[in-house]
Amino acid sequence: MLVPKPIGAGKKRKSDTPRELFGTAVTTLRIARAASQSVVAAKVGCDEYYLRNIEQGKENLSFDLMYAIIAYYDMLPLSRFWAYAEKLTAAASS
Repeated sequence: MLVPKPIGAGKKRKSDTPRELFGTAVTTLRIARAASQSVVAAKVGCDEYYLRNIEQGKENLSFDLMYAIIAYYDMLPLSRFWAYAEKLTAAASS
């Protein structure tokens, strides 16, 4: 059985750039859904390593992959996802 990996005790993801903000939101959604990176990666059509880098804000992913990830989490339209991501950042900085 595959389980989602926690980010780490006391560790928070940075959200200073759009890529980091995207990765933080994707990680939060994945953990809330109790899905592993390998399961999500297979569903959206990328390697687990690539998804891990996306979650860490290290990848400049394509629009098609961004869309597939957001669709996987039922967060379409794109504006809904980005509003969610911005709320996460606002809540973390409060």
